[in-house]
Formats: sequence, structure tokens, C-alpha cells
Amino acid sequence: MSEGLSNREVVDLHRRYGLLLRRRCLMLLRDPAHVDDAFQEMFLKLMRAGAPVRSAEEPLRWLYRVVDRTCFDLLRKTKHARRAAPIDDVLDELPAHSGLEAEVRRAAMDLLDALGEEDQRIAVMAFLDGMNQREIADELGYSRMTIIKRMARLRERVERIAARRPSGVARPSGDRS
Repeated sequence: MSEGLSNREVVDLHRRYGLLLRRRCLMLLRDPAHVDDAFQEMFLKLMRAGAPVRSAEEPLRWLYRVVDRTCFDLLRKTKHARRAAPIDDVLDELPAHSGLEAEVRRAAMDLLDALGEEDQRIAVMAFLDGMNQREIADELGYSRMTIIKRMARLRERVERIAARRPSGVARPSGDRS
């Protein structure tokens, strides 16, 4: 197990990134009580084994992965239903990524409960973070072809969800790779 962070380092990370990380938790969990639990658990993980953030090229990106895993773990452990609050209540809190229509992002976040762990990570990276296929492949250690195949399946499911919404059909805007 890797080295943890000092209290001072954790306080500094909280000061610099806390708001963004909390909003990320809210987006994934949609329940303020669970957000507090996940947020606290994430910082405990950093205290125990967060040393890699010191050398991360993009600390916020690295921290987002810790938040994602912590939130998904909490959902699995508690069998918590993410539908506790409507996605529309939290989607406005997050900055929109260019190339991602709001309806597609909304549908992708609604789909998270039905996905396995790796597909959840891919969906969050693609539809929430706006990462392209190459970036996702590099981040997860998969070939680009694997990500292309998984993304095609995810996009089909997301488009079906978006098409069922009363506001109309939303489609991902082309291949952003």
C-alpha cells in the first residue's frame, strides 16, 4: 500500500479542490447525506494512501478518479438508489463540456446504475468529463479499440434513454476522438 498524505496536504487539497470534488460526488450520488459520507471517505483514503497525487501531472483528474471509485463503492455497499434526487437538480451545478449536449449527459448519468464498474468509469470520463477515446484508453490502460467498442455500446444505450425523454432525441455530437 502506498504512503498517505499528511494532514496539511489533505487540508490543502480540500481548500484547492474541495468544492469541485463535492460537486462531483453530488452529481454521481444525488443525495446530500451520501455525498457527505463519500466526501469524508475520499479524504480518509487520501490520508491512508494518497501519496501518488503528489506526482500526478493533473492532480484534479487524479482526485476525480478517487471520487468516482469512492462513490461507486458507496453505491454498491449501501445498495443506494441514485434516483433519490432528480438529475436535473444537480446537472445545472456542473459546467457543460463542449461537444456534449445536456440531454446526452443527462441520459448517460441516468444509465450509470445499469452499468458495471468499468463501464461506469468510461461513461463518467466520456459524458461527464468530456474525455476522448484516446484519453480514456490511456487513463484506464486499455487499447483504443476496446474503448471504441465499449463507447459504441454505451452511446446506443444513452441514445435510447435520451430518445425516450419528452424533450426529444439527443445525439452525441460525432466522434470526438
